[in-house]
Amino acid sequence: MRETLQLVRCDPVKTEIKPTDVRLLTASRVLEIEWADGRRSRYAFPLLRSRCQCTECKSTILRNGQEALAPNENVAIVNVLPVGSYALQLFFDDGHDRGIFPYAYLRELDKQL
Repeated sequence: MRETLQLVRCDPVKTEIKPTDVRLLTASRVLEIEWADGRRSRYAFPLLRSRCQCTECKSTILRNGQEALAPNENVAIVNVLPVGSYALQLFFDDGHDRGIFPYAYLRELDKQL
């Protein structure tokens, strides 16, 4: 008997976790995201830098046996770009620009605040 594989088409990013507005508030050093479900999240720049999930940062975290990088309280975000329909790429003033922050990850971080 031959098995049949049934494909189910689905959107990997749920509508409720898509942002409707992203604001870089440089004076208060916060990235503010308004989500489609009405929630507003505010992320301090140092928090986002310390929670970067790029390969370089993950390697440093694992090598040092940490849960996150030590936050640099003076770091700033200088630019934000969308990555497809699932994430944001953050550019920090320390030269770090490899971090892709999926919307689902940002919402998870928001729950921890």
